[in-house]
Amino acid sequence: MLNKDELIQRIRSISAQIESAQKQIDEISSAINSRRAALDSIRKQLAEVRAGIEERRGELQRIRSEIDALASRKSQIVSKIRDLKRELAQINAALRDCRGKLAAHRRLLATLGAGREALDKERLRRVMEQLEELFETSPSDPERERQFIRYMSRVERELSVLDALERVRACISELEAKISEYLRRRDQIGSEINRLVQDLNSVRGELLRLRETRQRGVEELVRLKEKRDELKRRREEIKAEIVQLALKRKELVSRKMEAEEELKKYAILMRAVELAERARDKVQAQVAAAQLARQRGEALLGKLLGGERVSYDELKLLIDAGLLGEE
Repeated sequence: MLNKDELIQRIRSISAQIESAQKQIDEISSAINSRRAALDSIRKQLAEVRAGIEERRGELQRIRSEIDALASRKSQIVSKIRDLKRELAQINAALRDCRGKLAAHRRLLATLGAGREALDKERLRRVMEQLEELFETSPSDPERERQFIRYMSRVERELSVLDALERVRACISELEAKISEYLRRRDQIGSEINRLVQDLNSVRGELLRLRETRQRGVEELVRLKEKRDELKRRREEIKAEIVQLALKRKELVSRKMEAEEELKKYAILMRAVELAERARDKVQAQVAAAQLARQRGEALLGKLLGGERVSYDELKLLIDAGLLGEE
């Protein structure tokens, strides 16, 4: 059985334990609240980051569509330039061929036309018709006939040369027209190629800009994903910390409740001890009072027996002390 001092010491010790446990519980509760606030902040940040990720994905999808469209346009331009260059090569080959033929026809024209600048084809035809008429109407003369035939053959040759000259001139005109058309088409193709090259350079510049923008977007998306993963990792860490803190708080609450139950028991024991002490003190006080009354009564009895007068209260005291009968 513990005495009062031991009970007081035990009660103080348990009270200190309860106070310490409550302090720790309050600190842990504050820490849990702080972490919950951090969780709320992380959830908000996660929502913002996820919204940013979706926004970047949408931008990248739009840029990808623009890049695909520009790449298709670039392919079409390159194909068109290739076709035009192929046509240009064919025109240049045709030009070389026409120029070669033109030079040859001009040489032939110069050869056939030498000394015949004054010849008139219609005049020669009339001369030929006159010679034929004279040949048919002239009297028969072998020598004259041979002379007519020589003249007619010569005129016929000249007419053949003039026909050839006309054909050569016609070919030259045709070749010159073709060359002019080829040159016109070549200039047209050159202008078209220059315009397409400008368009191609513009498309390439836009593609480069979009690809750089896409690269920055991809880098930003990677950064946002890393931030999202870091926030998720931190969120799980905080959740684990909250669980651990809650378990520790639960343990402290349980220990506190056990201490409080133990404190109640010791308080009951302390109350019993105090009641016992009060009862004992009362008995002791009564005994001491009785002893004191007896001692005083004995003194008064001696005084009475000695023939001294005593007061009514002193007489009553003798009776209360049992030293003098009431009768």
